Amino acid sequence: MSKLFRTKKALTLAQLTRAWSSELAERGEDAKQCEQHLIHILQEDILNSRLDNSGPLRNGRRLGLRCIGPDNKSHFVEGPQLLEYFESGPWVLDHVIAAKEAVLDFAKRRELPPPSWWAQLVGTPTDAPYDTNVHEANTTAAVSRPLGKQPRIAEYLRQHFPAGVPEPGLYPRKTLQFEILKWDPGLKPLDDGTLKKAIDNYNASYTSKKINPK
Repeated sequence: MSKLFRTKKALTLAQLTRAWSSELAERGEDAKQCEQHLIHILQEDILNSRLDNSGPLRNGRRLGLRCIGPDNKSHFVEGPQLLEYFESGPWVLDHVIAAKEAVLDFAKRRELPPPSWWAQLVGTPTDAPYDTNVHEANTTAAVSRPLGKQPRIAEYLRQHFPAGVPEPGLYPRKTLQFEILKWDPGLKPLDDGTLKKAIDNYNASYTSKKINPK
């Protein structure tokens, strides 16, 4: 599999961790367990912004991460924006994309052997565009819609309830939950607690705007 990635300038976290863990696993070590460890430390570095300045130079920035949004296009994103996104489930690994420069920097920082398919690139600066096989978005934009469940639910509420969300007796929460998931299936699973928190925060912000209008 790794030979197929030689010309790739970026990989999803799922592709990266699956192929790289088989190389990192030591004799007798379970490659699947190694993959889980690799995912964990990658996510840790991502959420601590350690991949935010290690990508190819684009518009004066070196963002090393992109994410495939609800519009099925990839958008540059900063690591901390992915906090709630990572909590959604393992499927998100197929939607977060890391540039090869960010991966090589991660390997060097963590003192790991770099992926064999990119090993020859260590120490070689590259300002070339990302792989065109991956959806490319406007490079001046970060994410067209905020990532994570709470921001995405809030976006739906802003679009559909500009005057605030009615009480459950007037607008049953199961109905609202169904409509939100129809609007954005990527929010599955959406539990009652997550929905309630989003509604409470949105209604609180709406009330605040009424009391303190600009």
